[in-house]
Amino acid sequence: MKSISLKGVLFTALAIVLLLTVVLSVAAGKNGGMILDSDKKRREYIAGLEISLSQEPAVVRNIIIPSQFSDVYSRYNDLQKQAGFDLWSYRGEYAVQYSYKATGFENDTVKVNLILYKDKLIGGDISSTRLDGFMTGLVPKSN
Repeated sequence: MKSISLKGVLFTALAIVLLLTVVLSVAAGKNGGMILDSDKKRREYIAGLEISLSQEPAVVRNIIIPSQFSDVYSRYNDLQKQAGFDLWSYRGEYAVQYSYKATGFENDTVKVNLILYKDKLIGGDISSTRLDGFMTGLVPKSN
């Protein structure tokens, strides 16, 4: 029977910690954790989605992530998950929504909404204000 060395145990524990760190980082989503604590940073993020914005200032409003998700909010969270976010762990928390007017969409008014918790981007959407409009997660616009 082989004896287990302290060095081997420490190496194995370190490997497990590193693996868990990688797994948790991936689980947090490709967008999770991004700090957007200024209008400039928020606009740069949106530009990275290949969306141009008007010069109008953002409409800012305080929101509460519902503590219990309705069917509608569950579907909205499914949209968030497709873009690498998940609002589930923010249930019951206060957040801030920044809404920007997008340009370049023919015959349509489109808004880009960012949801931030303590300046950290936790979700949002790109949506048409038309009755028969669209809503997508924070992914580059389709041409």
